[in-house]
Amino acid sequence: MKSLAGKPVRILFVEDDVAHHALIHSWLKSEGYHIDAFHSGLDAQQFLSEQWADLAILDWDLPGVSGDKLLQKIRSRSQSIMPVIFQTVHSAESDIVRILDAGADDYLVKPYDRQVLLARMRALLRRFAPMNVQGRKMFVDDECALDQQARSLVVAGVAHKLGTKEFDILWHLARHTGAVVLRQDLMSVVWGWDAAVQSRSVDMYVSRLRASLKAAGVGWTVQSVYATGYRLTLKPDMDPSGADASGAGASGAGASPEGAA
Repeated sequence: MKSLAGKPVRILFVEDDVAHHALIHSWLKSEGYHIDAFHSGLDAQQFLSEQWADLAILDWDLPGVSGDKLLQKIRSRSQSIMPVIFQTVHSAESDIVRILDAGADDYLVKPYDRQVLLARMRALLRRFAPMNVQGRKMFVDDECALDQQARSLVVAGVAHKLGTKEFDILWHLARHTGAVVLRQDLMSVVWGWDAAVQSRSVDMYVSRLRASLKAAGVGWTVQSVYATGYRLTLKPDMDPSGADASGAGASGAGASPEGAA
């Protein structure tokens, strides 16, 4: 399988069980993936210090460095958009909640079916495919990119400088384009877990971001999802009257005034 750049999709695979490691490795190899495979969390951590991958399949219980510690390392890189699937023998609801709350994008309980694994990988790769990071730039679509170093939105080659919080909000939303980002998750990522952030402050910066997107002439929309959070869409949804249903001033079913989310 190849990425948008025409290169084989690179998979980080970490599993300490020798038999299971060999089995999954053979599945991935037969699909044409480029595989960086390790048996220990320590080796994988070293890999992450020097290399990157398009998707990671991690085991929760690993020797040396645990799966959740590896996930923390992945998420600590501010330009990280690497989707992560956890595989585990733990099937209790509390274990699954713990894995997802730790930041995993998906999980599989061992033993699992080959086609289920491949389908979930394809789904995550489709979801993250528009966001190709090269250095400190995230290429979101054919004409637009986010430049982390300059903290700017680049549209058709023209850079539009954003405020620090505006850029951080947009960067995080762009990592999850089309998906709802919970308000509390956005607050923790942009302001930090321990920051005392007023809800209205988030609304204020989102409002500024919407104005900046409009001024840049980009057709992206930050939608308010009532009582939940926000969603970034690359093409605004239009109601029959032609009004923008972005949540920035829209009202009625499916929309809410800014700040109501």
